[in-house]
Amino acid sequence: MANCMLNFRAAGSCWLLAAALCLLLAGGCSTRQGKGPEVSAPSFMLPEDESAAPLTQTELAALRSTGQIDRNVPADAMPDVARQYKYFLRKGRNTMSVFSKRSEQYLAYARKVFRSRGMPDELAYLAIVESGYKADAKSQAGAAGAWQFMPYTGMKYGLDQDWWMDERLDPYKATEAAADYLQKLYGDFGDWPTAIAAYNAGEGKMSRAKQGTGGRDFFEVRARNHKLDDKARLREETKQYVPRFLAVTKIMRNLPQLGFDSIEPDKAPGMLRFTARPGTDLMAFSSACRLGWEEFRVYNQHHKRPVTSTERATFVYVPARCEREATAFLRSPQANAYADWRPAKVTTSADSWDRISRRCNVPVARLKAANPGTGRLRAGEMVLVPRSVNMSATAVAALDGKKSGSAREMPQGKNKRLKSGDRRTPERVTAASGIGHKLQPDETLYAVARKYNVSLRDLQDCNQIDNPNKVRAGCILRIPDGKATAAPASGGSSGRVGKAGRKTTYTVQAKDSLWNIARKHIVSVDDLKRWNQVDEKSLRAGTTLVVDLD
Repeated sequence: MANCMLNFRAAGSCWLLAAALCLLLAGGCSTRQGKGPEVSAPSFMLPEDESAAPLTQTELAALRSTGQIDRNVPADAMPDVARQYKYFLRKGRNTMSVFSKRSEQYLAYARKVFRSRGMPDELAYLAIVESGYKADAKSQAGAAGAWQFMPYTGMKYGLDQDWWMDERLDPYKATEAAADYLQKLYGDFGDWPTAIAAYNAGEGKMSRAKQGTGGRDFFEVRARNHKLDDKARLREETKQYVPRFLAVTKIMRNLPQLGFDSIEPDKAPGMLRFTARPGTDLMAFSSACRLGWEEFRVYNQHHKRPVTSTERATFVYVPARCEREATAFLRSPQANAYADWRPAKVTTSADSWDRISRRCNVPVARLKAANPGTGRLRAGEMVLVPRSVNMSATAVAALDGKKSGSAREMPQGKNKRLKSGDRRTPERVTAASGIGHKLQPDETLYAVARKYNVSLRDLQDCNQIDNPNKVRAGCILRIPDGKATAAPASGGSSGRVGKAGRKTTYTVQAKDSLWNIARKHIVSVDDLKRWNQVDEKSLRAGTTLVVDLD
């Protein structure tokens, strides 16, 4: 470490320098000292054999390089940094090569996130230590994603996990959450090595270890760890976690010099973040972008279903080359074809796709397309079905026992209001005035209301309908006079999401950032900046921001 590893302020620590250099050169000195403590680490990081070839002058120079985080590493911590460093240069070289290449897609964005908050951009390398930047990485302990968030911590920092998605697997949103968490840890502990150790061990564990040892930072706590009882001690994994991060950071700063392939994050294929409306058909989206489904899934592993959540807008990613096709599709009426669908529980194993199809007038093929991999239905499982369908066991039994009969046409001028349970259905109602709409087999009243930008209640009142579940395909619906307007087109790329329509305002709070404000409203930071002519530095508590919701 140039001017850090060799710059000891206390003259009495010269023996530490000699010991560190002895280890680095991996000569006879290392054999006399014996092997260091075994490193408890993930399977891809085994203890380095200290008898391996000594470091070259180029390798030593890279090891001595420093950045913001590794500028003041104590000399007695350097042997472990060197051990991790040598591992990735020797035995783990192929692993380091794969990880560095995989990180190329994400580093530019991660660095931008950290820089925008005044944090060291070297923190972007932490995801290499966590997962090798594997977006769908999962641990036996339950951590997931490139940044390995546990479920509770992920939810705490804005990564939703439900039937629809697991946003821990969104490498871009997870990077923003990791920045939030690391910023919080830095505020708690006051220095980056300790914050990084807490990211691995947990803030509670690190706080107790710090209090129990009286150490001011991670390195002092590590040196005094033996004074704690077994339960309070930092695990060997955590003790090696910071040295491992520092070693990876030094290698990433010097890839070509160390013989690794160069990476150019700023030239990596661009990705665009789009805000998709509730119920967006992802298979149709991928097809519109001329992407195979498997390729599309690689970019969007946080989505568990071929349809986006029908409860809220969500993020979807496609290569920048698909911007025109993606924007056109998301603005089209067919984009959110499943907006009026919902996840529902199968109440009886006697139910089937055919029975559901007959209850909601939706073809079996479409039901199965929305539920890929779901064969015979079993009681208790969740399926995606139209919002209007009755999934109760009673409805299933009633369908089997229902006698066939022809539906009666309601006489003109005698539109008696339909009560819940009334067997008469308005197969055809002529629109006496205003706009008329013929209900299609795959439509519900909810979808029609959205189409004409009217409320469901107004639509029901205008057509004397008490129970929307009883309305059948083919009937002509009157659209309330003076209330129908064309539904606004929405959808556009984020990073610069092109949105226009309903607007709201938001008052900036003391600890707000543009990132968390954007997350709250499911919009992009770039759009917030564009709408309000504001940036992170000029953001002030009390400022009122305009947010475009459509």
